[in-house]
Amino acid sequence: MKVAITIAIALGAVAGIGGRFVLRNDASAEDQMRQKALAYTPEQVAANGVIEGAHPEVALRPEVPGTVTVVHFRENQEVSKGDVLAELHNNSQKLQVQLAAAEVDLAQAQLERLKNGERPEKRKALAAIEEAKLAIYRHAKADSDRAEKLANKQGLSQEARDAAYYKMKQAQADLNQAAAERALVEAPAQADEVRAQEARVAAAKSRLQLAESELAKTKLVAPSSGRILHVYAEPGEMVGPNSAQPVLLLADVTKRRVRSFVEELDAARVEVGQKVTVTVDGVQGKEFSGKVAVVMPRMGKRSLQTDAPGEYKDVYFREVLVDLEGADHLPLNMRAQVRIQTKVKEEVR
Repeated sequence: MKVAITIAIALGAVAGIGGRFVLRNDASAEDQMRQKALAYTPEQVAANGVIEGAHPEVALRPEVPGTVTVVHFRENQEVSKGDVLAELHNNSQKLQVQLAAAEVDLAQAQLERLKNGERPEKRKALAAIEEAKLAIYRHAKADSDRAEKLANKQGLSQEARDAAYYKMKQAQADLNQAAAERALVEAPAQADEVRAQEARVAAAKSRLQLAESELAKTKLVAPSSGRILHVYAEPGEMVGPNSAQPVLLLADVTKRRVRSFVEELDAARVEVGQKVTVTVDGVQGKEFSGKVAVVMPRMGKRSLQTDAPGEYKDVYFREVLVDLEGADHLPLNMRAQVRIQTKVKEEVR
């Protein structure tokens, strides 16, 4: 029994020493492989990517919820920047714009009238009234003076004398009133009145801009020139800024680019201007040439998923944009494989 126990202990010690030796050999082998990987610099950097236009696709949604009334463009049609692509029901917004525009016209007309004064016809009418009042006053003044003289000679009663006097005073008051009214229409506008009316004009214009802004929110406008890739909404459908699907999908297809995703270990070796060879799954046996146009200044946690076999899912990527030559016929969102030509910094031994 003691002999068996002794043999078991000896075998266990031998096994422990052997396992430690194997682990030490495995660790050293792993370190050697890591050092070789760090020292190794291939001539190419391989990456997955997708075909896109001159700019990424733009999913267009309205700023406000509403019902689509008309879609002006369909798939594969070219549009220019500023074109109205689709409209929502907006009759009330249009009426608000018309009302605000009318208020601006009214306030502006009142300001111009304030600055210009009354119409020439009214000025002439008030001048004529003043002349008539002046004639009446002169006649009443003459009667009053005559009555005063007769009264002094005791040829006229005091009652007649007073009647002529007060008639003259009434005519004088009417003349002063006519002169004041004429002076009022002839006088220039006061500075404070002009400022107040100008403020009313500015307020009316601001209300018009607000109404136009609300109307603009019901129209889907092309932010740039491009081509309609897909129409998701039709007249009668409810859409809004939080809709699951956009109304339209727009892209600038004046040229083709590949948005590639370079792994973290190769990210520092990619530079603008490097030559690139691109292959796509949909065109077998053909290679497209290009150049690195943009190297993004930051890393991303995960790349755009292309569903390619063996694609890495949980590593850091650096986005690199590649301008393609002679690839304008390639459809957008097609998967691509990119090989970027880099310089060998260290010879592999």
